[in-house]
Amino acid sequence: MSKTYNRPLLIWHENAGEKMDADAYADEVGPTAGRPLNLRQIEVFRAIMMAGSISGAGRMLHVSQPAVSRVLALTESRLGYRLFERVKSRLSPTAEARRLYAEVEQVYGGIQRVNDLAASLAQSGAGMLKIVASASFGQRLIPMALDRFRSRNAGARVDYRSVTFDELAAYFLSGQADIGISMQPPDHPNLTSLHLARVPVVCVLPAAHPLAAREVLRPEDFSTAAWIGYPQNTPLARALQPFFGERGACPAAVEVHSPVTACSFVQQGLGPALVDAWCVAPDQAAHMALRPIRPAAWVDIWATHSNLSAPPLLARRFLAAVKKTLEEGRPAEGAPGDLPGIPDAAG
Repeated sequence: MSKTYNRPLLIWHENAGEKMDADAYADEVGPTAGRPLNLRQIEVFRAIMMAGSISGAGRMLHVSQPAVSRVLALTESRLGYRLFERVKSRLSPTAEARRLYAEVEQVYGGIQRVNDLAASLAQSGAGMLKIVASASFGQRLIPMALDRFRSRNAGARVDYRSVTFDELAAYFLSGQADIGISMQPPDHPNLTSLHLARVPVVCVLPAAHPLAAREVLRPEDFSTAAWIGYPQNTPLARALQPFFGERGACPAAVEVHSPVTACSFVQQGLGPALVDAWCVAPDQAAHMALRPIRPAAWVDIWATHSNLSAPPLLARRFLAAVKKTLEEGRPAEGAPGDLPGIPDAAG
């Protein structure tokens, strides 16, 4: 260990061009307790704590020992109390220094996270993309769009969550979502939604169901059938109002809150259901009958993001992949005719 600390720390007096000890310098510049520390002073303090000496801190920061001494003297002058006791040949941090150092390390941890994020964003396709979507779109639309997205953003990580419409806004407001795909836009001043497409509603039936013999299904076909429906406050129930007209929907034998659940129930032979075309998974379509309905009913597809800041790069890229997937549209195997989404003219 250097014996530098057996004598007063020396710094250069800028005006006189002569050496004086650090205590005298602090006395000369006068007490400035209460003034905030600047980043350089915090950096020097941290280096001294880590290195355990003035000379070691200088080597860490690639500056001279007198420069470190000068900054430390100014720092202690600003604070109005000592950070280190100079005992024999060692620097011993005071209790105040130890408490201050704990806070400084938290700050530097945050700075490191910022640097890590900045480096990650600089890499094309790197980072975390947080997606929330209605369960219906998690069957085919989201996987197909993600396949397209990841082909150009292989380094990106994805956090996907299936949520109900009522949960959607909360995920954005809590920072847990970058982009959302749903059947209707959430009504919140801090959220912006873009209409992407309209998707036809189709009827899915057990393959052996009597109605499967018909080419097209109409509202009256559900008057006697034990069908699977939805509560009135759900997006799909609202989408079916034009189909059933003024008479309203016939009472359903079973009510579910998601068309994905409805498809599973149909597979078990519980009856027909009306679902959006994108929710029918290929493996399900192979074991069910799909039929168009008249009059036609449609489900809208909306993309949502926070308007408090611009959507992240990965969110914009994923949205482009969703749009392209909707434009190309591939109906489930066995679906009648062309069942892709119809892109919104403005989208």
